[in-house]
Amino acid sequence: MPIELDYEIAPCLRESAISSSAREFVEAARALGSGKVASFTRSWCVAHLFQRSELIFQSGEEPVAAFGGMLFQTAGLLVRMKSVGFTDLGTVLSGDGGVAGKTNGVEKATGEHYGRLFENFSAESYWGETIGLLRTRLERNGIEGHLFEGKSVLDAGCGGGRYTAAWRLLGARPALGVDISPVNVSDATRRVEAANLSDIGFSEGNCLSLPAEDNVFDVVFSNGVLHHTVDWRKGVIELLRVMKPGGLGWLYLIEDPGGLFWDLIEILRVVMRDEDRDLARQALYALGLPSNRVFYMLDHVLVPINVRLTPQTIEGALSDAGARDIRRLTRGTDFDRVERIYQGEPFAVEKFGVGENRYVFSK
Repeated sequence: MPIELDYEIAPCLRESAISSSAREFVEAARALGSGKVASFTRSWCVAHLFQRSELIFQSGEEPVAAFGGMLFQTAGLLVRMKSVGFTDLGTVLSGDGGVAGKTNGVEKATGEHYGRLFENFSAESYWGETIGLLRTRLERNGIEGHLFEGKSVLDAGCGGGRYTAAWRLLGARPALGVDISPVNVSDATRRVEAANLSDIGFSEGNCLSLPAEDNVFDVVFSNGVLHHTVDWRKGVIELLRVMKPGGLGWLYLIEDPGGLFWDLIEILRVVMRDEDRDLARQALYALGLPSNRVFYMLDHVLVPINVRLTPQTIEGALSDAGARDIRRLTRGTDFDRVERIYQGEPFAVEKFGVGENRYVFSK
């Protein structure tokens, strides 16, 4: 029986420069079966293909042919592995996080997914790395960090609270993080209490119905959240509702077109759509990967909803919600895709499309 291909999740499987190799990889990965060894193998493919694609992108050479070759080679390896045969490890491995697309509700699944990813972040990844990312993105786009001293900040969809803490360390106060995951709220609270950081707090809440009055925050910050919700436009409206007139809004939503970078993620979403999230995390930790790399690799691959958007669509939604002075940020950290486009990296458009959709705006 042929393996079902999901063109809605991964349009590149239907018709693209890599569609043939991508379909071959998906079919080989799905044909491994449902045992736990097969699940570990598919999870290891996530790490393998992320790392191989990064080497291709760093080489400076034309990436499309190399990308297709990478998928063909990986498919061939999986076919050979299947021919050897797999055995189930039984109770040696366990997982209770739910499969990628089939848990009790999208919101619960999303909250559990990110809660389990963020709780393992090291202190350096949580504190030092994050404030460096935020400061660099502000500075390179001409936004002076000192302007936020004493300003109230809402981090809508705060995850483990690392950006909430980063805003507070930049001088903003009070800083409030809201997240749908009780695991995230508990972990964030534990970390800031251990650090004796005042004027910062966390609460459970939904970004599509924020637990706040109108016009109360100087800064509203939503960084890579609303594209995972059932109604991202409603989330934009909520951000504008709770932001003070004259305040600053920050919104990051994933991009379309996204080049080979997003093609790979969507291919892996098809491959991993029925996997247990706990097993996938175990598999990547077994490779010795640090928690921030595990997060980076599994972030979009295992989340139930992952909506990519064009700049024009986002700008229209912001305008309709009452935003003004809308500006798409063209700079980022050295790692950010938009920065690599800005720096003129060879074949950047083929690799990254338009780069991250990061916006600032006022009201």
